[in-house]
Amino acid sequence: MKDKLYDIISRTAIELGFKTDGKTLAILTKTFAYDLQNDNRFKRLTIQDVDEAFRLGVRIDTKDSFLNIRTFYRWCLEHKKRLNEAYYEVHTMGRKPEEVKYYKQNLLQNGNTNK
Repeated sequence: MKDKLYDIISRTAIELGFKTDGKTLAILTKTFAYDLQNDNRFKRLTIQDVDEAFRLGVRIDTKDSFLNIRTFYRWCLEHKKRLNEAYYEVHTMGRKPEEVKYYKQNLLQNGNTNK
């Protein structure tokens, strides 16, 4: 998981126009990997969800984006909100899954696939 997360953070640095050294990227990766595995708010997010959160964060976040843990949290929590809303639309409002952007069939499965 850390290798993939390192790639995500490195790509994000480039997309934001930051020139960051490898040591900083490694520390950010290690810190955020720990958070993803231990913060219950992230327990159902997959590494693919994190990748999507970062991709969308760089492109549509209206706040200033920095290469730091606070920004990573904001992006992942916003994406989690998108996923939860999509799940609600399908399972409570009765919309067809294929019509709901960001819908994930297995959203409520237990466990974190980041580990």
